[in-house]
Amino acid sequence: MPNHELYNVRLHILSPVHVGSGQELDPFSYVIRDNKLLIIDPYKWIENYSDKETLYQKMDSEDYIDLRNYIAKNFNDDNAVLSTIDVKSAEVVRTYKKAVYDKTSRKQALINFMTRNEITKIPYLPGSSIKGAIRTAIANSFVLSANIKSGDSYNYNKKIFGKPTDDPMKNLKVSDISLNRFGSVIFEAREHSPKDKKTPKDSYEAAVSFCQIDTPVVYPLKMSLNPFVLDSKTVDVKFLIESLHRFYMPKFIEEYEKFYKDESYKDIRQAIAPLNMEALKLKTNEALVRIGHFSHVECVTLDKVRSPKTRKGKDGKPLPWGKTRTLANGIYPFGWVKLEFSDFESVPRDKEQWPFSVEEIEGYIQKRVKIINEKEKSTAVKAAMEKEREIKIKEKEEKERLLEAMTPEEREIAEIGDSSVLEGRVVEIYNKIDKFSEENKKKLAIALKQYWKTHGKWEKGSKKQRVKVQKVKGILDK
Repeated sequence: MPNHELYNVRLHILSPVHVGSGQELDPFSYVIRDNKLLIIDPYKWIENYSDKETLYQKMDSEDYIDLRNYIAKNFNDDNAVLSTIDVKSAEVVRTYKKAVYDKTSRKQALINFMTRNEITKIPYLPGSSIKGAIRTAIANSFVLSANIKSGDSYNYNKKIFGKPTDDPMKNLKVSDISLNRFGSVIFEAREHSPKDKKTPKDSYEAAVSFCQIDTPVVYPLKMSLNPFVLDSKTVDVKFLIESLHRFYMPKFIEEYEKFYKDESYKDIRQAIAPLNMEALKLKTNEALVRIGHFSHVECVTLDKVRSPKTRKGKDGKPLPWGKTRTLANGIYPFGWVKLEFSDFESVPRDKEQWPFSVEEIEGYIQKRVKIINEKEKSTAVKAAMEKEREIKIKEKEEKERLLEAMTPEEREIAEIGDSSVLEGRVVEIYNKIDKFSEENKKKLAIALKQYWKTHGKWEKGSKKQRVKVQKVKGILDK
């Protein structure tokens, strides 16, 4: 590619991104433990499983719910785990438990997984998805000059880009982006409408995003372009950046105004505050782009000629489109990323007519930080309490182990040193002192002296107590 220039591009994942592999996994291929989804290799597990006879009986029966239940309860082979993914939806966990533990349930508990590297099993974002989003934005710049009409909305390629064999978009190369090992999580997709209905849909694996963790999520992207001419205009990287900005930024603003602006959607507005701040701070070498599933019709069809096909209603007429959004966990819009072209000058863009203010966004971000800090504090307290509980259990187990190894006399000496021992029990053990062996008699005397000193009864006490002390002193003086 002698004429292709390689550019330094960084892809910022601003909201959850799902690019599907077309594969849905059910609870025969995964288990959920402690809010972590484990993708399993069932064949490897079966190979090493000890009770094969019972397992084969379950597999031979037609009771698939019972088999799912058996797998969920008995899978315990770390070597058969292909990947581990955090589950960020309590509803996904509930659906899974109902599917595998409730024998009356007919829930499938399907998970829509991302494209994955077959060798490393790590999810990735295909370069073709990013290139497709760029292609749509560039095509939109030529809708008028190419005389694209409503009927061409799904067949515009030839009018704009010419024959497939001569497609100038071949001059643009975009690499795949491999996420890191923990770069994806499981969400529940919910359909949201302005009527405040949130309809549960399926479960989806999606890339971890800035919205979710309040920390920038950035990956290097390899992109090269050999500039080409379309309708007398040179399509170079600067043209590409501006095409992206002109196409996607209006969609971003319109979506907020139509679906999230109402004060009743504070949970969504708070969740997307980091995303909105990124839009406000956008530089001239950056552009918002929408990729992957649930990008919605406005971002995948051309302006002025958009005429999406929808299913027919009860009256036989096509249903209206653009009336709902599908959000991760009901609060995060899918698919928003930012492309940053590091080789170009970075200056603030002209101000847009924003439907939100900096002050509003900062207010939501402060609330998010407060909630996160409180949650972290609560989590830390719970973790400390749990750790303390575990320490006490271990101490108790160790104490019981040591006592088990002692003789009866040694156990009673150890009792005196236990802070929880009652005074009546101390007296009971003291009364046995003459029966102890000479070695243990002295050890018991030392333990009794320490106990009475701690309780203020070594120097002071009743007449009976003074007699006991004198006897112990006599043993210690020998």
